[in-house]
Amino acid sequence: MDKRLRIAFIGAGKVGCSLARYLGESGAADVAGFFSRSESSAREAVEFAGGEAFMTLAEVAWAADVVFVTTPDGAIREVAEELAACGADLDGKIVVHCSGATSSEALAACRNAGACVASMHPLYAVSSRFDCWQELGRAWFSLEGDEIAVRALEALLDRLGNKHGRIDAAQKTRYHAAAVMASNLVVGLYDMAAGELARCGLDRAEAEAALAALFLGNAQHIAADGVEASLTGPAARGDQATIDGHLACLDGRDRQVYELLTEELFEIAARRK
Repeated sequence: MDKRLRIAFIGAGKVGCSLARYLGESGAADVAGFFSRSESSAREAVEFAGGEAFMTLAEVAWAADVVFVTTPDGAIREVAEELAACGADLDGKIVVHCSGATSSEALAACRNAGACVASMHPLYAVSSRFDCWQELGRAWFSLEGDEIAVRALEALLDRLGNKHGRIDAAQKTRYHAAAVMASNLVVGLYDMAAGELARCGLDRAEAEAALAALFLGNAQHIAADGVEASLTGPAARGDQATIDGHLACLDGRDRQVYELLTEELFEIAARRK
């Protein structure tokens, strides 16, 4: 990539603000600015990440080489249609959305208007509008879409030092389900574990805090060494008596979840042999 791209954002929420600040601070791209349905949100984003607050979609398109659509998933297709009809020339532009669950086909209207389209999703839980941008350096990004757009985004991520990979657009829903398993569903599992620990006599806050070192240590080991090398506990040892004891004291959904996940652990243990 010979020159720094000028980037603009439609949507000034958590992902838009975080990605804009990350890209701008790194020097990998120049932030042209933000458009939002809420003018105050756009101005807050500009104050945080730079650029200017645009009043129209046409201004966004004229100002940027790459337009990121960082709206809620349900609005992406509508925004793409409005951008395609805004009166600005999209020929040679790249339009990207950052949804994990939606394919780049949601931007088809912009492709029909001359742009190249893609999706670029950070496999990372962006939980804060103004605090997560410094964490994006650790994120792996998935890419899919038109070849020209994907290659440009690959070059951008290479400049940043982020790992990335291409996925099949038809598998976007499965990809997002996998992300939910590793992120959101883990929160539910942790909550179940804290609930069982609280039944042992700890108060709820103490139970959550007590599990933290165990949880974080295991997560770090998985990230560094992989699933198979990180498996410990009764399933890894083939200790059915201990597992049966656990199942006997658990009930309801906690028992069902324990039983299902233990079956998965037995399969992981079998792969190690």
